[in-house]
Amino acid sequence: MKRGFVLLLIPCILTLAGCLPSFQRPAPPLEAKKALLPPVDESLVKERVRHLKELMERKDLTPPETRIFNDLLNTYQSMTHTPSALGEREYYRTTIRRLFQSLSSLEDLYVSQRPPLGKEEASVVRLFSEKTHEVLDAYLSGNYKAVIDKCIDLKDTFGPYALTPEVGLVFALSLAEQGMVKDAIAIGEQIANRLQTRPDLMALRSHLVKWHLDLGDKDGAVRNYEKLTDLLDEKRMAAQGLAAVIGQRGAAKEKEGEQKGQPIAPAKPSVSEPVQAAGVPPLEEFLTQIRQLMAERKFELARDLIKKRRHRTISQKELARLEETLKEVDQQEDLFLQQRISELSIQSKSLKEAEALIEKEHYDEALTKLDRTFAEHGENAEVSALRDKAIEGIINRERNKAAKLFLAAKNSPDPVKKERYLRSCLEILKALVDKYPSSPLILKVKDHIQRVTEELEKLG
Repeated sequence: MKRGFVLLLIPCILTLAGCLPSFQRPAPPLEAKKALLPPVDESLVKERVRHLKELMERKDLTPPETRIFNDLLNTYQSMTHTPSALGEREYYRTTIRRLFQSLSSLEDLYVSQRPPLGKEEASVVRLFSEKTHEVLDAYLSGNYKAVIDKCIDLKDTFGPYALTPEVGLVFALSLAEQGMVKDAIAIGEQIANRLQTRPDLMALRSHLVKWHLDLGDKDGAVRNYEKLTDLLDEKRMAAQGLAAVIGQRGAAKEKEGEQKGQPIAPAKPSVSEPVQAAGVPPLEEFLTQIRQLMAERKFELARDLIKKRRHRTISQKELARLEETLKEVDQQEDLFLQQRISELSIQSKSLKEAEALIEKEHYDEALTKLDRTFAEHGENAEVSALRDKAIEGIINRERNKAAKLFLAAKNSPDPVKKERYLRSCLEILKALVDKYPSSPLILKVKDHIQRVTEELEKLG
């Protein structure tokens, strides 16, 4: 009975449920969209934009630089706009792509303008080596002027320390060959002081003898021993020859004094003799002597005296003062040599200009420049040779003028014009004799004067 009732109740419930209004769950409230911020502070981006615009106003930018700056500017400006929530992903993708492209362009530009690692250093070493070999080759070929010019160029290119002892040696020898003896002494003494502390060829030959013996090579040892004895003989002969020259010049000086009737005064103690009969001079007096030698540019002598005194003292305080003074001597010598080399550089440039003027037959301008060079730097073989060449050009030019006047006189039937031509010719030739009396060409000029004088005498 109950079961039947339940079965009848189910259709009624279903019918009632179908008549009820449908139930809908309320939708959740919409969340407020968050505003996106730019990835970089806007003020920083604007600062970069301003800076780039200033850079792009420059007139020396290359096309690749202009293109890269434009790309960067567009990228920075796009970063000042705030992306929407829907376009956030695309915004970041675009920004990253632009930055990557700009960074890649900057990298390519930097790499293209930078030399490969080590190339610059290698080229400098190679250039120095080539210039050094050029100096030595010029010396071996006897081109002393080229040695001087190349040494000056070496110093101007690489600095004062480019004159190594080997290069400085041929520099000093070449200066002496060109008649610049004072400069040769100044540079030669410093180079000799530096070479003195280095092993020389004799030391190398001596070691070669021992090395060959250690390897059981008697022939090699004998060969190097013979070369070593040859070196010793050459040095011994050179020393004997110099001793003879010193003795001869000393005797000649004494004889000259006797002929003048001047008694030979006893030798006065010189600065080079710091140890007097009364003993070693006080330190301050000795240092004053050293400063005087430095003022006279006698650096080698000052250095020798300091070293001698250093061996004779045990005072630590005095030794410290001597060391300081020795460093001062070296510094002053370096400064003096740099000054002299700079002056030689100026002189070399002036001589090249004078030589160019001579080639263009501007002899008077060349001679004026050479006379100025002589007054500022003194005489040397190159200055003398160029002066002779300029004077020769002037004399030949004036002789040609005189020859034209002489020919005009010979061809003129008018005695008045003939005399006027001859006298003008004579004035030109006599002016040459008065102005350049020591020129080898003056003998020819005097012969021309004689001929002109004879022609004038014929006119009566």
